[in-house]
Amino acid sequence: MIKDYTVKLLDYTDTMSQIVGDYTQIGRSKSNVGGYQSILLEPEDMPDSLKRCIDHYVHVIDNTVNMVHWWINVNGNGHANTTHDHYDRTPPAEPIGVSGIFYVSVPEDNMGDVVFQGTVMRSNPTLYDPPKKFKPKTNRLLLFPSDCFHSVEPNESSKERISIAFNHTR
Repeated sequence: MIKDYTVKLLDYTDTMSQIVGDYTQIGRSKSNVGGYQSILLEPEDMPDSLKRCIDHYVHVIDNTVNMVHWWINVNGNGHANTTHDHYDRTPPAEPIGVSGIFYVSVPEDNMGDVVFQGTVMRSNPTLYDPPKKFKPKTNRLLLFPSDCFHSVEPNESSKERISIAFNHTR
């Protein structure tokens, strides 16, 4: 189950840029191919109005989960993300939670669709054939089970796309 919302929020581009600082600083390398991914950030580091909005939509799906962390992604030309999920397999493995993507800034078209392949772990196993694609749009909020495998196609624009990703668990 993938939920797709368009929400009316403030422009958080400057706020995210301030949190990230200089994009050349060391972030972390997970599924990103190029681009920048911040370290994991604490829920209290997220702007209050953004966190309240995300929590509202997540709790419509599952009101027993809480945000555990979030991070910022900055993808420029040619940058992408390989197939991955957000499920934490660190023992003891937690129940499947709710993960999501919020697009902060998408200034052009062709900035890299997110492609959902499906869930194969614990939550209602589902394979999307064909995979489900969503175009990035400013203020788009996508929510999905944390064990849902997905990737991000290369950004074909010369501009940067800024998004945040987050995980909620019990």
